[in-house]
Amino acid sequence: MGPTLLHYSNVSSQNLPPPENPNFEQEQLILNPFKTTLNQGLTCGQLIVSRGFKYERHFVTTEDGYILELYRIINPYAQAARGRNLKPILVLHGGFTSCSSFMINGPGGHIKEWINGNPPHDTSKSLAFALANREFDVWLGNDRGTRYSNHTRLDPYKDHEFWNFTFIEMGKYDVPAMVDYIIEETGFEKIVYIGYSQSTIAMLTLLAKQPQFACKLDLNINVSPEAFIGDQKGISSIIQPSLLLTEIGSEYSGPVIPFIQEFVAILSILCTNDAVKPICFEINNYVFGPDREMISPDQIKELVSQVDQMSLKSVLHYMQSSKYDQIREFDYGPKKNLEVYGSEEPHKFPFEIVPIHNLVIISGLNDYLAPQVSVQKLRDILPDRPFIDHVVTWPLWSHVDILLADEAFEYMHSVIIDIVRVHGEDVQVSSEI
Repeated sequence: MGPTLLHYSNVSSQNLPPPENPNFEQEQLILNPFKTTLNQGLTCGQLIVSRGFKYERHFVTTEDGYILELYRIINPYAQAARGRNLKPILVLHGGFTSCSSFMINGPGGHIKEWINGNPPHDTSKSLAFALANREFDVWLGNDRGTRYSNHTRLDPYKDHEFWNFTFIEMGKYDVPAMVDYIIEETGFEKIVYIGYSQSTIAMLTLLAKQPQFACKLDLNINVSPEAFIGDQKGISSIIQPSLLLTEIGSEYSGPVIPFIQEFVAILSILCTNDAVKPICFEINNYVFGPDREMISPDQIKELVSQVDQMSLKSVLHYMQSSKYDQIREFDYGPKKNLEVYGSEEPHKFPFEIVPIHNLVIISGLNDYLAPQVSVQKLRDILPDRPFIDHVVTWPLWSHVDILLADEAFEYMHSVIIDIVRVHGEDVQVSSEI
């Protein structure tokens, strides 16, 4: 299936285009009478055009049959100035979110004109728009299980087999499919990868099994890296997998939230209410790490309106990993593990062979899901120092600050842009294009 190019001008909250993804129609029908900001509940396409950009929708099929939706942000000003010589960047989201999470930190991020062939000085708080207003070809990916995914033969609403996956399959199948597709579509030999949270697990587990894959990346940027997750703080630290849940996860394949559209709409409405808003804010703080100076209670309703689906098996795998600390294969129990892996315990992923020549690690000091003690374990197991190891200087920088912080550009996006500009210059366009 080829790309679809879409663009709408003069977009406002009153004349947004309809959702290009039918899964969001019901959510918006419930949410729209109560929403107080433009970004609440919008699809990735609606968010892109709300800032004046064009976009293409690309559909990528993985080796095991999952159909993943890629959004390519089109900036006519950048294309006019640089032609096809725009560095391709794949940006991949965390758990329970989708590509929309990188576009909800508003209200800025609108497309700006280039002056004398130079990109504008845009300080957008949303990573996708901060990149798209510059000399980058921005591709926003969506993993299997999100509402932006499907399958060649399985129906996510009818077939439980569709949900028989974890973040390991995302690394094994989804990441390679998206990277290879972008390389083929753009004609570049390599691209820049920016993975956040869950997508760092996907990339690191992929490279632990196939280190040669790093040759397809100019830079492998991992924000809030999660290879060791036994030292998490906050709410996550007290949630441990029970034997019952493990047994359920080994037998049942299904989504975590069966009625995702209705659930997300109602949750966002509740977090919009002045009485409930502080509760939503504090839950966010104790899950991800509190940064009350950078994130306001009003931003939480936008984040929860973009909550997306995950498989129960993936959540249970994450819980298992907190017990083992270092990410391992899924634990089915001793008997089935022996059949699947040849040992009673699931195998560890050998992060000691992950290539470091293009590895970039960006971490925060107040990240409850990727605390510094866990990041240090990753540093210690790597064969050498990462190419770049950046710790955000803001002492309260939490797990979701990249998505919601008022000064996200200063502390995160500008750092990423500088790294790509300085160290991604060896990217060359294929002569066949």
